[in-house]
Amino acid sequence: MTWITRRPKSLARNLGISATLLALSLTVIPGERSAVAQNARPWLGVELEPARGELRGVRVRHTVRSSPAWAAGVRDGDIIVQVEEKVAFQPDDVIREVAGHAPGSSVRLSLTRGGVELAVSATLAELPDSDEMLRLDKVGAPAPSWQRMATVAGSLPEGMHALRGRVVLLDFWAVWCVACRMAAPKLSTWQAKFGAQGLSVIGITDDPVAEASQGAVKFGMKYAAIATDPSYATQRAFGVRALPTVFIIDKRGVVRDVSVGFDPRREDEIERLLVRLLAETGP
Repeated sequence: MTWITRRPKSLARNLGISATLLALSLTVIPGERSAVAQNARPWLGVELEPARGELRGVRVRHTVRSSPAWAAGVRDGDIIVQVEEKVAFQPDDVIREVAGHAPGSSVRLSLTRGGVELAVSATLAELPDSDEMLRLDKVGAPAPSWQRMATVAGSLPEGMHALRGRVVLLDFWAVWCVACRMAAPKLSTWQAKFGAQGLSVIGITDDPVAEASQGAVKFGMKYAAIATDPSYATQRAFGVRALPTVFIIDKRGVVRDVSVGFDPRREDEIERLLVRLLAETGP
């Protein structure tokens, strides 16, 4: 069984989880393009926001790596001006137009990037669940660094750059998360077993320092470092939507795996991955 603790809605909003990543998969609005099946959930893979200062267009806040939009060449900061024949003024214009197409169909996008007009075609996919979306976005990409965090226990490096040459396991957790408490002993065991070989297990929470310190003791967290992220900036950078979420990062600073929730059936698989990464040559 996999145990996952979803964040309360208020915290999800604070983390900046944009509905448009999922809204681009909405079923068709009644009366529009009835040819698309009700259960069809097309996915483009962009997070959108209004393009301030532009007469028309919608700004791409983030493009999910390995998504249809990414494969088509859409990147963060692009302005989507038009989808098929529909001119875009608000994110809903893009959402409604994409929602009228089935997975597997192609959608023409008109973009501007740095004042240059571009035309691309994206082949829509079926909507992945939020956990798979996170894996598509982060695995194979350089890990973000942390921002404005306070140390709770251990010695927190300045950022990911200070951990080059080490394998890093980042554990996003909270004191109220039952699944986090269940996962902590194994992560502590890995720190003790592989720390001298180059593994750093780092726990990140958004709980206040005092609460986080008490929770770490209660959970038996014997990590290399534990820190609190009260501004949510680091959780937001990593796209964390549920707890616990564990990122495994290689010696070059590249995310090699993401595990969402507590699933003891994955422990052997993760340990084998750690052994392989520790054996790799450093940067």
